[in-house]
Amino acid sequence: MDRVLELTLPPHNLNRIQISHMINRSVTTVHRLQRELVKLDLLQTTENGHLIRSAQPKLLKRFQDISKTEFMSIPSIKNWKDKMEANDVKNIPYSIANFWKICQTIDVHPDAFLLDIKEVVPLIEKFKLAFKEGRVLYIKKKQIDDPIKQSQANPQHYIESVRSFIKRNGKEIPKGELEVKRKQNKVYAQIRLTDTERIEGMKFMKNFSNDLRILFTIHNEIGVRSDTLFKMRPKFERFVRTFEGIRCEWFKAYIFESKQEHTSSAGIYEKYILTPNARLTVKNLKPGKQIHTYTNIKRGKDEYNQKLREYYASIGKISDDPIQQSQYEKGTQEYYLVNEPTHAIRHSCVHWLMRITGNRTEEVSSLFWEQPETLKIYARQLFEDMLEDDVCAICNPDDSESAYRRFCTLKHAIIYYNTNDDQRQELRVRNGWVKKA
Repeated sequence: MDRVLELTLPPHNLNRIQISHMINRSVTTVHRLQRELVKLDLLQTTENGHLIRSAQPKLLKRFQDISKTEFMSIPSIKNWKDKMEANDVKNIPYSIANFWKICQTIDVHPDAFLLDIKEVVPLIEKFKLAFKEGRVLYIKKKQIDDPIKQSQANPQHYIESVRSFIKRNGKEIPKGELEVKRKQNKVYAQIRLTDTERIEGMKFMKNFSNDLRILFTIHNEIGVRSDTLFKMRPKFERFVRTFEGIRCEWFKAYIFESKQEHTSSAGIYEKYILTPNARLTVKNLKPGKQIHTYTNIKRGKDEYNQKLREYYASIGKISDDPIQQSQYEKGTQEYYLVNEPTHAIRHSCVHWLMRITGNRTEEVSSLFWEQPETLKIYARQLFEDMLEDDVCAICNPDDSESAYRRFCTLKHAIIYYNTNDDQRQELRVRNGWVKKA
């Protein structure tokens, strides 16, 4: 969506056909994305619905109006803006405009939000009431939203701006306070690739480039966000241990994840490389270097996204027709696979780690998020999954091979990924492990 916005506005001013060629998407998809950008106030239209390419987006104009006030000269606001810019935070004008609206609506100085949390919470509640009643103030009266429509909207993006302002001014937010409650989509959370689809995906990507193969292989193993995947410079540490008489190896790295601005601060997370293909790939990577050779990160991300869509289509998860892709309804897995192809790999990786660790929720969560509660929706197993809770591909394999291989412990998963069929069978015999009757 960001790329469509960039190409629509000056200095590019491209039409939909030109944009579709630039991003390798259909004209229909470009049209839909532009409509969404209009709803977000990032693009403007005439009364007849035609895009205004020569004008700045409403959001930027609103931010420019705010910049002319004394609001931006307040030290805490300036400090907040500087820190967001230093951390390459996206949509800075959006955050500042939202926070300005809060302060104006309830007539309070920004620094009031840097006081004790007991004094901040009533301010937030006061704003929520005003929001519900459609009394949020804007720079210009003509920009006031429809009160009824606004009363039905979700105020969480305003709360996110408050959290960002507080934390980037060096103040801690106690756990449980000012939490951003997001509606979790169970359908999206259940997106996952089978073990076979992961391997087939590596082969598919290799047909186009070694960069794409490496990205897909590592991405499925560590599940980082797209920005992190393309910008990280990992140093993988090799580990070797003997389990059940089997010499096993795996790799570990600490990856800096620059998280979404309004959810929580950035963090460093442990990531592990366990499967044979991924281990072999890591051995050929240069420590401290990017895992690809793209000089244009944006172009690399666009290509990776498009090849993921093509792969999802090749395995029957979505249509290969761009028009049909653009018509998928929001809330369906197909919609998510088309519009968030890289984040779908993150979902899949979480499910894989849950399966190979015996559903160790808190441990898996620590590899991705600061709070284990985030993983709860992934931990909800499908009915078919519950039938395999006692299955382990090493010590208690099922006669009918599952598409989603499971293990009772991470140790048994590591053993599996370091052995072949003959070695596993020998291990079962030696330990008295027998297949299910």
